[in-house]
Amino acid sequence: MRNTTLFCLMLCSLLGINMSLAQALIYPADLALQFTDSMGRYCEWESLGYRGIPNYLCTCSNLDAAKTTQTNALWPGGSLGLSLSGTGLNKLGLWDGGRARTSHIEFGSRVMVMDSLATLSGHSTAVAGNLIAAGINPAVRGMSYQTQLKNWNFTNDNAEIIAAAPDLFASNHSYATTAAFTNIGGNWYWYGDTSLHPTQDWKFGYYDNRSRIWDSVMHANPYYLMVKASGNDRGNAIAPGTPHYYWNGTAWALTTTTRDTVGPYDCISTFGNAKNIICVGAIPVMPNGFSGSVNTLSFSTWGPTDDGRIKPDLVGSSGSILSVGSASDSAYASLGGTSMAAPNITGSLLLLQQYWHQLKGRYALNSTVKALAIHSAKRCQANAWGPDYSCGWGVPNFSLAAETMRDSIKNSVQEINLLNLDSFETFVYLNPTDTLKSTLVWTDPKGITAAPVYNDPSLKLVNDLDMRVYTLSDSMVAMPFVLNPANPAMPATTGDNMRDNVEQIIKTALPSAWYKVKVKHKAALQFNQAQRFSLVISGSHTLSALPVKYAAMAANQISTTEIQVHWSTVQEINNQGFELYAGSGADQLLPIASLPGRGNSNKIQHYGWIHKNPRGFAGTQYYQIKQIDYDGKFSWSKLLSVTIENPLRIEQVVPNPFNKEVVLYYSAAHAAVAKVYSATGKLLAQTQLEPHESGRQQLELGELLPGLYILVLQDLSTQQSVSFKLVKE
Repeated sequence: MRNTTLFCLMLCSLLGINMSLAQALIYPADLALQFTDSMGRYCEWESLGYRGIPNYLCTCSNLDAAKTTQTNALWPGGSLGLSLSGTGLNKLGLWDGGRARTSHIEFGSRVMVMDSLATLSGHSTAVAGNLIAAGINPAVRGMSYQTQLKNWNFTNDNAEIIAAAPDLFASNHSYATTAAFTNIGGNWYWYGDTSLHPTQDWKFGYYDNRSRIWDSVMHANPYYLMVKASGNDRGNAIAPGTPHYYWNGTAWALTTTTRDTVGPYDCISTFGNAKNIICVGAIPVMPNGFSGSVNTLSFSTWGPTDDGRIKPDLVGSSGSILSVGSASDSAYASLGGTSMAAPNITGSLLLLQQYWHQLKGRYALNSTVKALAIHSAKRCQANAWGPDYSCGWGVPNFSLAAETMRDSIKNSVQEINLLNLDSFETFVYLNPTDTLKSTLVWTDPKGITAAPVYNDPSLKLVNDLDMRVYTLSDSMVAMPFVLNPANPAMPATTGDNMRDNVEQIIKTALPSAWYKVKVKHKAALQFNQAQRFSLVISGSHTLSALPVKYAAMAANQISTTEIQVHWSTVQEINNQGFELYAGSGADQLLPIASLPGRGNSNKIQHYGWIHKNPRGFAGTQYYQIKQIDYDGKFSWSKLLSVTIENPLRIEQVVPNPFNKEVVLYYSAAHAAVAKVYSATGKLLAQTQLEPHESGRQQLELGELLPGLYILVLQDLSTQQSVSFKLVKE
């Protein structure tokens, strides 16, 4: 009977049959389809896993509701004056163990249940409340309290996530795989596998199939960021000799074998180890704001992953904070653990997207939102500079993240497309009193999922980007933080990080000078395709009192022959105007444009200039803005740089004027054609050109009559073109 039932359940899983139908099958009592354990966690049967052991998805916590620190600074009436609440967005998702109570007074009509058969869940309701509760009861206001929420049950989550990802900015996942010990109906069950390890569960630190799928989804949907609770398994154990069930390959069997206590390190199970997500641990509530030092709560799981990556990424606060309850339309209830720490982060990230759009008129990459949250985080231990495997990068400060976005003089937030076999450089000016902080994040392609094994050390990073800080003479002065998974309690050092898709550098007391922050990659990028990354830099020198406060500043390539430089201000005092400087070297800038200022203004003012070069740009172009007061005083902006993609350029044509032939010196990323036109636009001659960084081609033009001609160099792949005037003697 048992084998028949297992076969039916496996067949249902393979065929995608809903488990409500499978429930009608005969199955043994020790193979529950759903249960609530003694800790109050609700679990649903997911599949038969390795060697037939049942897999379940479970809500992660049973403690108190949590509230994010410093998110309220972004709300209407908050200290930043930003009035962010998520209003108008419909880009937030929730996968959980059931559906939220949509009729609750805190939700209005803003929760849309996507699974019609999902059962009402107190856990889902509380998490949804932490995300979007309106604040009718002020104590339970959600992080994005005026946005809409799409709510799925976590059964069949992968297929639903793949379908929904293009329409989401963020989603919350406060559930995890069953691991180690679980108490069901008064009986203990151990969910490890004795064929892989006799006393420890192999799922801790393991990069599983769901990890691979989630990383793939985020890579394919670059504006979608998933947030997952790290889980509450640290310290999971029972007393030696306690009877418990283990899976012997075909059924649950009773044993008194002593198993190891879970943790303290390497106790985040399966898909909490995905690369691109934000995995969230839990710390105590700090209602007056985080300061000093803090430890994670006793249950909150720690990294590293089996391949040594830093998890959790961040920690959120958790404790006895009231949230929305499911008992009635006006009920409130307490919940917590990492399940409630995760939506602290998720709802707050949505506000960063809303603010980014206000500042720039577009939305940020998922790597940018993640980079801002990590860059602004405060270390859990006051005397620690780098990350650790208990708190990750620390406690996010969303007020500071928003300030980083707003203050474009002291901070730089860049989104770059790194081409294969290429590198990127940007520049920052520092004084000895400045602290340079630079955070690099990229959404990496999916890793390789190995067969179940205990502690698989194979690296899951696919595109290994590297960040370094140099002087302008290329002397390296700083490398990113690294942790040692062989000694997880050891404080962070610096070196070559070949494990994580997050890198961070903090450097103090550098001499006054310009410095270069460089990003490159090892080996070849996957499929030789470009890798997007986000780079946040803070600490550049600014005057103590600026007559002009900038809100944004950027330079972007429009075409091979055009670069747009644009900036905006939120305050101008005695501002006569701006001079824009440009050059092919950071120390070779010349003025190219003058723009009048607005005198005195407290409104947002926008400025821009399109730098044109008919011959085309190549390499890296640098820009800097000189702001000039009416009294003649001036100040300089930070240095902007643009690395030209697919360069097409006419370097030189000699002789000019010419008699019979000319020699064309050019650069072209792809095959190109050189065309000669008359002044009236008639095509007179053309020659094919090979792609070359420093190409040379002789053009025979002796048959042309004396006069003016136009030489056009056209890229055959992109159809972009550059031009040059020729004179025939």
